[in-house]
Amino acid sequence: MCKWEYKGIYKNYNMVGIIDLPNNSKVQVCDLILNMPPFMKNADVLFIDPPCSQGNLTSFYTKADKRNLNTFDIFYKSLFKRIDDSNPDLLFLEVFKSNFDVFLTNCKLRYEFVYIYDSFYYKNKKNKCWILQCSNKIKKFYEEINNIDEEAIIKWICKNIDFKCIGDLCMGRGLVGKYAYLNDKSFVGTELNPKRLAVLIDFINNNRGNYDLFAD
Repeated sequence: MCKWEYKGIYKNYNMVGIIDLPNNSKVQVCDLILNMPPFMKNADVLFIDPPCSQGNLTSFYTKADKRNLNTFDIFYKSLFKRIDDSNPDLLFLEVFKSNFDVFLTNCKLRYEFVYIYDSFYYKNKKNKCWILQCSNKIKKFYEEINNIDEEAIIKWICKNIDFKCIGDLCMGRGLVGKYAYLNDKSFVGTELNPKRLAVLIDFINNNRGNYDLFAD
């Protein structure tokens, strides 16, 4: 089976509409360019790892068995519109060389305080990325999350930051939801690809099983 099928887990679940999860958490499959469910406004913290380029965006649609009719310009403007609509107190945004400048500019237009953290992904320091921390109220610099793996950053945020609900507009397999759940905290999220989102649903429904699928 193709690894983009994620072992066919999605076939075990109804991935249509709002999916209710523990701790008043909710997720939904949707295309951010077209809509955003109102429950995303429940999040006072967002952590988002969005597509970073036109090729990356097209790949996301392909893996979701959808045709991409949108440019990256349309996507990132829609993403920031959804961030504006959610209006979080604190935003963490994962960026790469290809989208660093345009995302940083948009963050600085919206937030008084923007901090930049060095990071990497898949536990390999050669996979360079950055995390932007944005807020109009919180000034504290979280030195604990500088120069560590993106998953470790998500884990730290979910364990150590006091929030009502954490959200992710591009959930993928649901690392934000996974670590919020493991810390008994509420989360909300959206994802284009039901096959990927089903990994999180299965993880929770099967008492924290299928850890391996988070490492693909």
